[in-house]
Amino acid sequence: MHWREKELLKVLNDGKLTTTDIVSRVNMSKATALKYLDGLEEKDQVECEEIGTAKLWYLKNGSNKIKGRIKVLVADDDENVIKIIRYSLDPEKFEILEAANGKEVLGMVFAESPDILILDIMMPEMDGYRVCEELKKHNSTKDIPIIILSAKTTVDDKLNAMRFGIDDYITKPFDPREVEARINMRLKPPEIKD
Repeated sequence: MHWREKELLKVLNDGKLTTTDIVSRVNMSKATALKYLDGLEEKDQVECEEIGTAKLWYLKNGSNKIKGRIKVLVADDDENVIKIIRYSLDPEKFEILEAANGKEVLGMVFAESPDILILDIMMPEMDGYRVCEELKKHNSTKDIPIIILSAKTTVDDKLNAMRFGIDDYITKPFDPREVEARINMRLKPPEIKD
C-alpha cells in the first residue's frame, strides 16, 4: 500500500470527512488526495457519498468513533478557530467535526447528526444566517442547538442572529473555556421537578 493511502486511511479513522477537511489534515494537494481516495474506493476500503456539492469520505468498515462522545460541528472559514476549539476540548468527551463554509455545514449536519453546532456568521458560499434558516426548516435538524461564534459584536448583530433561532452567541476573540462551558450548558438535560 502506498504511503499516501496509509495517510488518508489514518485521517479517515476520525469518521466521515469532506474532501476539504481531508486535504486540510494531510500534506497533499486536493487532486492528489482525490486520486488516492478514488483508488482506495476501487480497492473497497473507503466509500464516498455526495451531499450537495460536497463529497463525504469514510472507511468501508463503518465508523470507528468512540461511543458516547458529544459531536460538535465547528463551522468557520478560519482554520485557526477550528484548531483552537479542537485542541482545547477533551477528545475523550468531544468529537469535533469541521466545516469551512455554509454548504459544507449542511452536508455534515445531515450526514453526521451533530449534537451541537458552533457556527461563524461570515463564511463563503453560504453565511451562518442562511445555514440557520435552512436547518430550522427541517424537523430532523430544527432542534440542534446553535452557538454563534462571530467577530460581529454589536447588539444589532446579536439580535439579528436571534431572529434565526440561535441558542447562544459568543464574540471573537474568545476563550475556549467559555465555548466548552456554553456547550455543556446547552446540552445539559432539563431538570425534572416534582
